[in-house]
Amino acid sequence: MRRLLLAGLCLLGCPAPTRYAVVQPGLSCERATRVAYRTLLALGYAVTDLVPASPERAGDIGATKGGAEGEPEKVRVRIRCDAEGAVLQPVEEVLVSNYDFSRVFGYSFKTLVQGPDVEEPRAARGLEVLVHVVLPHEALLDLGGVPTVGGALAVRVTVRNHSERAVAIDPAQVELVPADGPSAAPLAGPSLDAALAQNPAAERVRRERLAPARVRANETVTGYAVYPGAAYREARIAIEDAETGETEGFVAPVE
Repeated sequence: MRRLLLAGLCLLGCPAPTRYAVVQPGLSCERATRVAYRTLLALGYAVTDLVPASPERAGDIGATKGGAEGEPEKVRVRIRCDAEGAVLQPVEEVLVSNYDFSRVFGYSFKTLVQGPDVEEPRAARGLEVLVHVVLPHEALLDLGGVPTVGGALAVRVTVRNHSERAVAIDPAQVELVPADGPSAAPLAGPSLDAALAQNPAAERVRRERLAPARVRANETVTGYAVYPGAAYREARIAIEDAETGETEGFVAPVE
């Protein structure tokens, strides 16, 4: 009977042995959750649910990806933290596990936690434009909540000017293109109001909206824009040389 009970509990998720727990003295709850989320994405998992960790409440991240035999592989990471640091426990939601996920998660987490959370520039010269859709679970970490409703997407746009000349960007000239269908400009006016939720996350997106801006040499500008919901493939951006007034078109992948 005891074995049957244990087997039943394992169907709900068996933590790996404590030797696979990731112990990080001095790591904050917020960063433990953020790096665990990034680790799961880096390992090819799709995050299905996320509860940020805090000293008062354990964190929990569920994720899944296709298994070798067609069955989805379901895993979790449970996070406990306090003023002294954080402990992350991998959980493999199978009856019998070889703990491959637990081992790989530990190695990958320890590597990622040593680096910065902010994406490093890809190039040290020229102009770089990054267009990133903020998914709901990421919004919980970055904004404290989901800022949009009705399927609208919050998008973070970053312009890094590594050139020696100032450029100008107008968010109205940042259009997103889906795999099939017409391009979309950022929402504005009543359409934007209808797409934003009534919460602090939406207020932050509104406060940090990408505005028409002059980007000086060796300067970075970042802001949010909101677009209609779609599976966007690329962004088409018009950047103006602030001195000559000439406009150049850029195409960047939507990440």
